[in-house]
Amino acid sequence: MLTGIKDMTSISLLLEEKFCLSITDPNGTIIYVNQLFCDLSQYNQEELIGNDYGLLNPEYTNEKFRLELEMELSKNKLWQRQIKCFAKDGSPYWVQATIVPILDENEAVIQFISLDIDVTAKVISNKSYEQTLERLVTIENALDQSSAIVITNPQGVISYANDTFCALSKYTAEELIGQTHRIINSGFHPKSFFKELWKTIGNGEIWKGEIKNRAKDGKEYWVNTTIVPFLDGDRKPYQYIGIRTDITARKEAEHALELALKNDFQQTVKNLQNAIFKYTAGPDDSITFTLIEGKAAEKFGITIENVASNQLKHIFSEDEFIQIGGYLKTALRGEATQFEVLFLNQTFLVYLSPIFENDRVIEVVGTATDISGHKEAEKLVEHMAYYDHLTGLPNRRVFQKKVNEVIEHSDERDDTFAIMFIDLDRFKNINDSMGHSIGDQLLVLVGERLRHCVRKEDIVARLGGDEYVILLPHAPASLTETVATRIVEEMSKPFIIHNHEVFVSSSIGISLFPENGNDYDTLMTNADSAMYLVKDNGKNNFQFFTEELHRDMMEKTMIELELRQALRKNQFELYYQPLFNLESGTLTGLEALIRWQHPTMGTVAPTRFIPIAEETGLIVPIGQWVLETACTQMKKLHRVGFPHLKLTINVSHTECKHAFFVEQLKETLKKTGLQPEHLDLDLTEATTSDKTNCESILSQLKDLGIGINIDDFGAGYFSINYLTTFPISRLKIDQSFIQDLSVKNQTIIKTIIMLAKNLNLVVSAKGIETAEQQQFLQELQCDEVQGYLYSEPLPVEQIEVLLRKT
Repeated sequence: MLTGIKDMTSISLLLEEKFCLSITDPNGTIIYVNQLFCDLSQYNQEELIGNDYGLLNPEYTNEKFRLELEMELSKNKLWQRQIKCFAKDGSPYWVQATIVPILDENEAVIQFISLDIDVTAKVISNKSYEQTLERLVTIENALDQSSAIVITNPQGVISYANDTFCALSKYTAEELIGQTHRIINSGFHPKSFFKELWKTIGNGEIWKGEIKNRAKDGKEYWVNTTIVPFLDGDRKPYQYIGIRTDITARKEAEHALELALKNDFQQTVKNLQNAIFKYTAGPDDSITFTLIEGKAAEKFGITIENVASNQLKHIFSEDEFIQIGGYLKTALRGEATQFEVLFLNQTFLVYLSPIFENDRVIEVVGTATDISGHKEAEKLVEHMAYYDHLTGLPNRRVFQKKVNEVIEHSDERDDTFAIMFIDLDRFKNINDSMGHSIGDQLLVLVGERLRHCVRKEDIVARLGGDEYVILLPHAPASLTETVATRIVEEMSKPFIIHNHEVFVSSSIGISLFPENGNDYDTLMTNADSAMYLVKDNGKNNFQFFTEELHRDMMEKTMIELELRQALRKNQFELYYQPLFNLESGTLTGLEALIRWQHPTMGTVAPTRFIPIAEETGLIVPIGQWVLETACTQMKKLHRVGFPHLKLTINVSHTECKHAFFVEQLKETLKKTGLQPEHLDLDLTEATTSDKTNCESILSQLKDLGIGINIDDFGAGYFSINYLTTFPISRLKIDQSFIQDLSVKNQTIIKTIIMLAKNLNLVVSAKGIETAEQQQFLQELQCDEVQGYLYSEPLPVEQIEVLLRKT
């Protein structure tokens, strides 16, 4: 059994973490979405649940959807499509959707589960791709139009080519996009050359080399090429950026040199763009230059004379000068070589080619090509691949690499370290209310403040959105707690943006190596879990991951998995708590209470599963089941002789916020035949936190004739003003005041009853267990009571027996 639970938990975690998950009923109405689905669509669960996919796709219709599903499922067991959707802000995105039908024991479809993968990056420019294109403009400016830039997908299909690439190839961008590099293949290189190239970049490594291409007009040209792979979270390339520098002039120079090696070719090479030089072995292992020409040499004032007199030696450090001399001597020994050298803030690529005569090196011919722009482009592209474009912080790839390095070294030293997972509180509100520009500036300032909160050796990275992570090497729990406390304090201070004070706080989850995991994924998952516990407990704090937290999470996950099946498996039932008129002792109503009878876990207390149902959105279908079942059973009691009995049902704030709450309520009353005046709804004080929405909902309920009760009154933050604003008919005193009749609580109870009487509201008391409590409430003329003194909650069959006795 434990193994089965573990497997189910693993599957649930895998689906929740890897897919944008949604579930619909047979009619296409969404009944569940996970957080990844919300993040991608920018809608929250309340906005999605109860709607259909038409909210995300204007072309969607339920009829078309069901027809297409039926046709596809008649041939296959699942439905797969690439779908274009629109997020809440109107921006498009694409998903690869896989829809699987869920069948009951009669092979009838009861639900559809959709597992979506975000493939926007493969279809059109995603954010990373747009940022890449924006940076390419910077790269082109830095290169002064001297480098050709091209972007391809993993299969080598061109998706972008800059003007320089088009000018070199003589093709337009429209002719190139959608093609592979075969369009410019000169046929000069063997297949093995490209096989090795693809093997290198396919493994996620950068490839450098020279390639001979053929332009559209048939002219051949040479390019010095660097190809940088961009990797996804699984370290698989999802695009390649190629940077090419035209080296045709250098190649032509080398060819000209070969033709004129024994002739006086100084006049031939002096107008070449590169620096061309020749040298031989001098006496005492020295080097004698016999030629230095070319515009690059002329630009920097390099001549045979100042090289011979070592006037350039001061440009290099002693070690660099020795290393350059080593390369020059290597070529004199007959070995062709190449190297890069930094000279007067310019980077040159130097090629040395020994010239043989009778198997003896008689001289060396060299070329020096200015590749400064190319190197700058490499730096920019590599920075885009490894650093966050907005904050300049390391990205997920760099952070994972650093963590793995620390893990390796920590094993050797028996050391410990910490990972902090940081999520900003209220960032979405700031972004929505103040704009994305302010939001972006805030993210930059947060990154800077985080760096000031840690040591130099610590790593601060941005994962994306408002999520940051920090690696604290060699950090015991005590030091980690100190840093976390500092971050919480510093992040609570205002950020000044455009002369405005912007306030944000942080929720921090912490995992420690090796106590909380021995690998990157486990440590990150546990830190993330600890962070969400902070979110649940009020935010603006930090939390270390513990085994107790882990067990609670696993239990919560198991309950969630089972809860998703409970409705389908008919595991819920209703009990009813009788409500009595205190003066007459008459049974006047019943409060419906849900019970979950699980076949292996036994009776699951509502306090264990209701919060999870609220969090996951399952409270909406569960609440609908309670409403329909209770109304049906109450109508039956009316028919068998108790027509004046009233039904009370608890409604959560999540249900009230549901777009179709009132419509579903009206439909249920019509379906079951229960009259609205026989139904009361118990609302918690939390429901009234959204005053505008609450006022609209309660007005519609009042128009229907449904009674509105404020449950657990006095225990929350309900505004007294709302008693005159909202159409409330009853106050139900929180039972914590009744169960402890201290002098203070007696005063509170008297005040509530007096307030209700003055406002012509009915007042009820819950949790009556003793005659003393009953007597106290009678003296204050409380209207209604319920509790174990009168009756415990009973199933509907026993309620009917009780009714016939009273």
